[in-house]
Amino acid sequence: MKHDHMLKALTVMLATTAMTPASAQQAMIDEASFLQAFEGHFTGTGTLENAGGSSHKLSCKFDGDQQGSRVTLSGHCSTALVLSTTVKIDLRYDPRTQRYDGEFRESKGTVANLAGARRGDNLALSFRETAESVRPSPPATLTISRHAEGLALALRASQPGQGQNLDLRLSGKQRSP
Repeated sequence: MKHDHMLKALTVMLATTAMTPASAQQAMIDEASFLQAFEGHFTGTGTLENAGGSSHKLSCKFDGDQQGSRVTLSGHCSTALVLSTTVKIDLRYDPRTQRYDGEFRESKGTVANLAGARRGDNLALSFRETAESVRPSPPATLTISRHAEGLALALRASQPGQGQNLDLRLSGKQRSP
């Protein structure tokens, strides 16, 4: 078991030191292209499913702002009856590690650290609520996907019956430069 951990650590170390300046620059260009999809105004609908099984249809509006290797999605989601919340997702890409990290904040009291990597058009992020969260839930996974019309967000609880599941499909219009 200890041998496996050492082998993985050595593999990661070799992979990161083998990255040449040219390959790091290409990785940055690839990520900048991916992150440009976050720039603009987005609207859409989705579903929020609570741990108890109840669900709510959501209507959302987001603004995306991309600056180099950083992106921010700020928005507002509401239901027809009760729920209304603001959401802010801040992400930054580290070309050295080829990973993303950031923070998720929601006005009802959810604060989570985000960390993960991109595969194709999907950004898979661990979603770990901090001590600052009002009602901490078990760890989850937030997936942000780029599609032809905009973005899709999916939050999946890691433990059935605990936490919340969220599905949003957002169509967008990119801002002019």
